[in-house]
Amino acid sequence: MLVNFKVQLLILVSFIQLCCSCTKKDDNPPDLLVQSPLSNESFQLPCDIKVSGHVMDNEKIDRVEVNLVSENSATIVQGFDLDADSSYFEYDLSFVVEDLLLLSGNYFINIKAYDEFGNFTSEYITIYLNEIPKTLKSLIYLTSNNNQTFIYNQDSLGNSQLVKQLLGNHLLSIGNSRSQHLFVGTDQNGDFFDLNNFTKLWNVPVLSSNYPLFIDGSKSEDGNQSHLVLGDGRINSYNKNGNIINTIYSNPQEWFGKFNFQDNIVLVESSSSFLDRDLVVYFRQSGSEKQRVEINSEIVKIVSISSSEYAIFSQFFNRSRISIYYENLNQINTDLEIQNSIIYDAILLDNYLIFSSSNGLYKYDFNLNTLNSITSNLKASKLIPSEMGSFVYLTVGTELWTYSGNGNLTLLSSYGDSIRNFIPVYNK
Repeated sequence: MLVNFKVQLLILVSFIQLCCSCTKKDDNPPDLLVQSPLSNESFQLPCDIKVSGHVMDNEKIDRVEVNLVSENSATIVQGFDLDADSSYFEYDLSFVVEDLLLLSGNYFINIKAYDEFGNFTSEYITIYLNEIPKTLKSLIYLTSNNNQTFIYNQDSLGNSQLVKQLLGNHLLSIGNSRSQHLFVGTDQNGDFFDLNNFTKLWNVPVLSSNYPLFIDGSKSEDGNQSHLVLGDGRINSYNKNGNIINTIYSNPQEWFGKFNFQDNIVLVESSSSFLDRDLVVYFRQSGSEKQRVEINSEIVKIVSISSSEYAIFSQFFNRSRISIYYENLNQINTDLEIQNSIIYDAILLDNYLIFSSSNGLYKYDFNLNTLNSITSNLKASKLIPSEMGSFVYLTVGTELWTYSGNGNLTLLSSYGDSIRNFIPVYNK
């Protein structure tokens, strides 16, 4: 019996050793060869990026994953997951990249090859993608009379077409080419429209008050958000789907005026009466007040001139004032006062402040504190910066002009009615 037991034990040990030798794990990863694209190869969007090569393994390849990713590993387009089930596998595929909003820069083709034991080899091929150039699609201008607001679309040939007629007098309109949205607010209603077909997307409800329904508006620098100052004491931020993603509320018995949106803060005029006016800084995300300073004049425009300095254009009866607000110090200093003048609009162009007034168009060097007249003949109600060059559009009554950084004034078009706003529409 003892002999039989020893024999059985030897057989069991031999069987276990045989099983272990049969299930011994392979620790060798597959060999991966990438034939295309070449490292640092450049592509102009839209494009097809061909990815080809082969994989070899001493046992069996399980699958091959191919992805196009950004520098922070974000997926650019949907990747490929290829079943192999052989010791040699060739791959040949294409990524179709046609995203209008993709920026120029370095991107990576990431290829991972796995064998049946979970071993893998990964390769990153650096490529450079050149973004789709920004182009001007059309021009939109708005007119308003007899309790109606009219939206016109002008094509590249100069042909204008009435695309929308809205109830109410025009108060505010902003365009956002990145999201392809247009907001139009009247004294009756406010709506977002699709810039491609001008269908209504969503409504902006506002509580009635003694102030205009819509005070001011802007889009974020990257175009991902649109911001509105509402007459009921709110500043709403909307994403491309029309969802309110942030709201800042005024203090009780105070109302908001003109504003300026930055990455982390919001500057806005807040008033409790005609004479009692402050410039208030809010934290953008929390909506809590950071600080305020007294201004005692109505703000016409807030223009950012550096990361913590802002030009404040304000009006008190027929006296115009240009002040510089230092956000880090919470101080405001008056740079220039102009008697018998009403300021309409202002922007920053090539490190100069360009502003329009009842006395004409001016160029102000805030570093040297010098003021120069551009023309006294054009009294523009709106200054609209171009996103494709160093120039601005000017709406002057029924006429549309441009002013370039080198000092050239050019008449572009003349329309049949006074222009309330002008919006250049780009492909992105």
